[in-house]
Amino acid sequence: METPGGVGDAVGRRRIGAYILPGDPVWLASSLSRYYPLLDDLVVVSPRSRRGWTGRELPVDECVAIVREVDVRGIHRVVWGEWEDHREPMHAETAQRQAGIDAIGDRVDWVLQIDNDEILPNPGALLDLMAEADARSCGAIEWPMRVLFRRLANGDYLEVCSRGGAPRYDYPGPIAVRAGATTIDARRCGGGFLRPVVRDDDRSLQLTQTPAKGELRVATLTHSEAIVHNSWGREPAAVHRKIRSWGHAAGIRGEVYYWTTWRPAPVLWRLMRNFHPFARGLWPRLVRTSDAKALLVDPDR
Repeated sequence: METPGGVGDAVGRRRIGAYILPGDPVWLASSLSRYYPLLDDLVVVSPRSRRGWTGRELPVDECVAIVREVDVRGIHRVVWGEWEDHREPMHAETAQRQAGIDAIGDRVDWVLQIDNDEILPNPGALLDLMAEADARSCGAIEWPMRVLFRRLANGDYLEVCSRGGAPRYDYPGPIAVRAGATTIDARRCGGGFLRPVVRDDDRSLQLTQTPAKGELRVATLTHSEAIVHNSWGREPAAVHRKIRSWGHAAGIRGEVYYWTTWRPAPVLWRLMRNFHPFARGLWPRLVRTSDAKALLVDPDR
């Protein structure tokens, strides 16, 4: 499998590692192949039981096989363990992510923690922001994320947008942390962090709030450089499985959300407002978009 270029000599500026949680194969090849050329080290943090944070079975071996295919330089290692907490799955997620950071250790300067369903269109922009974070002594880098909510029959997606229909972005946590970082809530860490934002964006919920302690905002990105995040825009069986095994698992509430909000979205999307499953105001509306398909290694997955 070919990996995209475009990062040029920038790869040699600093050592970069990444960890992968092997629970979601759908966009893994598309995601990893984008940032793979940056990497000096790669760890796949795998549960021996092949079960996730809530005890649900995961396609671990399929994910490892995809990593092996993309990793044409043979730099990846599989680290085995167990991370399960049926009552507090977020605790298990945090521990598994920490295991990835710990396994990489001091082999690198920065550790990428880009989830399998997130595609970074321009890795070179991240390298530039690493230089900014180094200069400003920031220990982590967040990134704006476009949220795909539902894939339509023709391959287009329904994407979260602002109340007026303009682009808006989520910030679910850092995509890069310094080696040796300590996770405190999923991929979030303590201390100062750099938050690059899309220029002229004043609509995203996080940007309407006062900057958090340690947050340094820089308006430097374009819409096309935002990560495309596809937790939800996939086949019904995959979404149903995901909401029962993710760190925010909510039991019957998740089932109700799946059947009453997510499933009917292709018909009702023009009427949907404030429909995030647990964060009021985070997802105001939906808009139809077709550009995500161009980022995929395999558009049919």
